[in-house]
Amino acid sequence: MGYQQSSFFGRRWRRLILASSALAVTLPAAAWAQDDPDAAAKPVAKSTDEQGASQQTEEDRGLETIVVTARKREENLQDTPISISAFSSDTLNSRQVTNIAEIGNFAPNVSFEKGAASSGSSFVLTTFIRGVGQSDFNLTIDPGVGLYVDGVYVSRSVGALLDTADVQSVQVLRGPQGTLFGKNTIGGAIVVTSKKPSSSFEAEAEATTGRYNRADFRGMLNVPVSDILKLRATVSYQSRDGYVKRLVDGEKMGNQNSLAGRLQALIEPSSNFSILLSGDYTHTREEALPTTLLAVNGSTDPSLNLFSQFYNWVAAPIAAGHPPLTICGAPGVPAPTSDPRCYSSRWITGNNYTTNASAPNTSDLDLWGVSAVMDWDIGVANLKSITAYRKLSSHFFLDNDSSPLHVLEASNDYYQKQFSQEFQLTGKAFDDRLNWLVGLFYLKEKGTDRNHLIASLADFLSGGFVDNDSYAAFAQGTYKLTDALSVTLGGRYTDETKRFLPDQLITLDKTGGSILFLSRLFIPDLTLNPNGDRILPPIWGTTRSKEFTPSVSVDYRLTPDVLGYVSYSKGFKSGGFTQRVFPPLPQVPNFNPEFVTSYEAGIKTEFFDHRLRVNAAAFLAHYNGLQITVFDPSGALFGGATPTTRNAGRARIQGFELETETRLAEWLLLNGDLGYTDAKYVEVSPLATEVTLNSKLPYVPKWTATGGVTIGSFELPFGKISFRGDVSYKGSQFLTANNTPVLFQKAVTLVSASASISDQDEHWTLSAGVTNLTNEKYLTAGYESLGAAGFAEGTYSRGSEWFLRLRYRY
Repeated sequence: MGYQQSSFFGRRWRRLILASSALAVTLPAAAWAQDDPDAAAKPVAKSTDEQGASQQTEEDRGLETIVVTARKREENLQDTPISISAFSSDTLNSRQVTNIAEIGNFAPNVSFEKGAASSGSSFVLTTFIRGVGQSDFNLTIDPGVGLYVDGVYVSRSVGALLDTADVQSVQVLRGPQGTLFGKNTIGGAIVVTSKKPSSSFEAEAEATTGRYNRADFRGMLNVPVSDILKLRATVSYQSRDGYVKRLVDGEKMGNQNSLAGRLQALIEPSSNFSILLSGDYTHTREEALPTTLLAVNGSTDPSLNLFSQFYNWVAAPIAAGHPPLTICGAPGVPAPTSDPRCYSSRWITGNNYTTNASAPNTSDLDLWGVSAVMDWDIGVANLKSITAYRKLSSHFFLDNDSSPLHVLEASNDYYQKQFSQEFQLTGKAFDDRLNWLVGLFYLKEKGTDRNHLIASLADFLSGGFVDNDSYAAFAQGTYKLTDALSVTLGGRYTDETKRFLPDQLITLDKTGGSILFLSRLFIPDLTLNPNGDRILPPIWGTTRSKEFTPSVSVDYRLTPDVLGYVSYSKGFKSGGFTQRVFPPLPQVPNFNPEFVTSYEAGIKTEFFDHRLRVNAAAFLAHYNGLQITVFDPSGALFGGATPTTRNAGRARIQGFELETETRLAEWLLLNGDLGYTDAKYVEVSPLATEVTLNSKLPYVPKWTATGGVTIGSFELPFGKISFRGDVSYKGSQFLTANNTPVLFQKAVTLVSASASISDQDEHWTLSAGVTNLTNEKYLTAGYESLGAAGFAEGTYSRGSEWFLRLRYRY
């Protein structure tokens, strides 16, 4: 049965979150207003280490200075007129974040989930920011939120579920970032920055155990070989058992078994030139993403449930030695739930953590990349070059019907490689009143997805080959009209070409020839379909997009600690192709680009000697041509019984974010965030079947909120002790564009807590804690094809998990 949240607990935790946010804003104001009315005018001392991480001096017991790179230069978060959530390495560790998806619990108006619809891969990241994203993992469709690792764009959601070992910071930029980041940042960008080699010898080792036989290890070594050469190596291993039991064979699904490493070399031959060489590798051999059957369409209408009805009426009787339309129902006669030879609701276990799935239980991935970042101070300007190559190979299975029967199963052999080159030239002019940047970007991507399907009607080879090019030129300048008033203008011109060559065959017709007949009917050209087994003609399809995405912002420094801003920005994501096709089609179906135009107003403030930080932003976005995935069982002209990407029409998205942090005392730190998103369709295309003006956009909860407290470090005779607690709330949401009720997730609240104890020198640290303390069980991904194929399945989160961690730092 689906997740059911107690209304008592829902009200209680929601009140707690709102109260913590209010506390973070109001309590310090009341206290310091009485104790020190002139505190806001006092000077504050800050220092920043060579990694860009914030540090506090002995004189300053306020909040850390947060350094961000949202405008391709290092600057204080409070000076940056963009809505950003920034997380340092210490923040990630204290909140028990081990991968990118878990950051979604701590940032307003974002939804990051492990897994994707119709994918068995355990290494997929599904991302939405302010209602804009993409849940499909196919090679022929791009993510709507850009992921950048050390300046390198990661173009696929498969392989994007990165761990956070030895990460310096993660920044979540909300709203279109179509000028400086550009590539597929229509919803926003995730900017991951690794720790770089430093000038001092460092060593770290960490081991973690916990529930599900968890065994995580991490090691880091930083060696300054000389003044010119510095090396840094990191290795991490994550392992834990699966948590969903397969009843058919007793195996588990949803485990972790991943090994990752990174090696960096920083070469500084002179004071004005440096080269950072990096290489990373990830190797996973895991079980498939855990899915369980949630619903079966028992309708006996011959025009519906194409795969399940054919299985029951034809495939199952023949396999059992009986004539068709005998043992598992017929038109007007439903399949008996008592007969294990028939596909019916009998295969719904009623337990979110058991499944009748029987497909191979495999999710493998090998991912590696190399990059070279050259930074050259040429006097009048600074030139940076980012050259990178990345390659992934992945193999994974999905039992769509989640039963022991072969109604529909899929496997993917998924290969992708990319080369990217970016140049950035930055400088200052007019007595440093102008900060300017110009740049060029190029991405070459090739990939293959061989998607094998075993279905009741036939066995298929789906997928094909992609060959994509993206060119861009961009510029941005910030000019200080006065000491308080600045204007930023930017623009990016993008030229993208996408090519898709389908390689889609009927490998076994189980209908007695009707599927092959359809292929010959829709692809009669014998040169394209000589054997009559083609689903799509093997002809390259091409789409091209040429777009200019501007941005404008004006910011005004009301006081030294209060910055207000307004901005306008535009982002776009190019079109693509639908690779899942059935029945056959005479040409490759494609879809057009989507666009977002965003207006934002915000304020960034610090009060009481930098002990209280309150940042807020309100936004309005016009989302045009949004790309959604729908099913249409009405026939070949509309995509048939397979997931099809369409341009849905237009939507209006508006909302706000509030982020607060306050240090009430040296030992007490509070944070509270609140996000609100109101998204609605204002126009729906007739081709966007299953969607109406009343439909909700998928993966868009109306309310998100977080609250956290850090207590410590308390000095004890044997060392120091600290405590951390976090609460996060995510409102209800649909996981599919057609808003199927079975994939509706009610509001969920997650609680985590931990305690750490270390020696006086903080070389040794022992931590213990619990994530998902209240054992909430909620949907993270799902696949629905009730009308077309006859079933729906979902993936549920892990439950409560305890952990014990020992870390040593030299």
